[in-house]
Amino acid sequence: MIQQFDYPLHVICADGAIVGESPVWSQREQALYWVDILKPALYRFDPASGQRQSWVAPASIGSISLAKNGKIVAALRTGFHWFDPASACWTLIAHPEPHISHNRLNDGKTGPDGAFWAGTMDDRADKQACASLYRLAPDGSISAHGNELVVSNGLAWSPDGRTMYHSDSRRAVIYRYDFDVANGTLGPREVFVQMQPEWGRPDGGAVDVDGCYLSCGITAGRINKFSPQGELLGFIPLPVSRPTMCAFGGADLKTMYVTSLTENMKPDELAREPLAGALFAIDMPVAGTPVAEFGI
Repeated sequence: MIQQFDYPLHVICADGAIVGESPVWSQREQALYWVDILKPALYRFDPASGQRQSWVAPASIGSISLAKNGKIVAALRTGFHWFDPASACWTLIAHPEPHISHNRLNDGKTGPDGAFWAGTMDDRADKQACASLYRLAPDGSISAHGNELVVSNGLAWSPDGRTMYHSDSRRAVIYRYDFDVANGTLGPREVFVQMQPEWGRPDGGAVDVDGCYLSCGITAGRINKFSPQGELLGFIPLPVSRPTMCAFGGADLKTMYVTSLTENMKPDELAREPLAGALFAIDMPVAGTPVAEFGI
């Protein structure tokens, strides 16, 4: 039986992001970072003090990862960049698709191999299967690991690091791959979940310590929880219809932060959803799997 999980939910920021995305928890700082892709901007929130900071990005910013050197790796429309919060400087690392002007980098996350994995998406209204998944190694080299995607999304890893999850939002499918941590390579792509319309399209995802994959069901206003075998166990209802990504944080990793968007919502939809674009925090009964930092 599919359960509805009614966990305590809190509004952290109700500014109404255009496309809120990529929440990333810093264990070292005990703070949360996230982005608004189209503003474009990077944000930091300190739960202890309530203090917020923001930095303007030089281009659309699809996702970020914390790095072991104290900086941030960002997936911008113009390629992978370093961002130094101390100096507020952006520095290009490399661009994986300079020849495809209508694509931009989208969802990304550092894997247990210490590399930043991020995929692209076709940014045109009439989206085509011209996107790919890339691996940015700590030495700055880039390798492609799958193409013919429409909207790359949903990256996350199992607690033991041996399984990688990845989705194509436009095709409404979540994939799984065997993952070689030592070499940062993937096994054959397998269908993990074929989404049903009432579950929404699969956007950003995260994994808990039990190995369950939690996926934002954009358009359905929920977070879907799948077992390691791909069975829908239940869902967390949300006060917004377009959640974009979830990530575990807090000192015990039992707070799940969720971003959302307002992009392309009609006036009547916005009137019905005053919290559209907000950042939420949900008190979870099970902790999340820690996300690695970029570097070796």
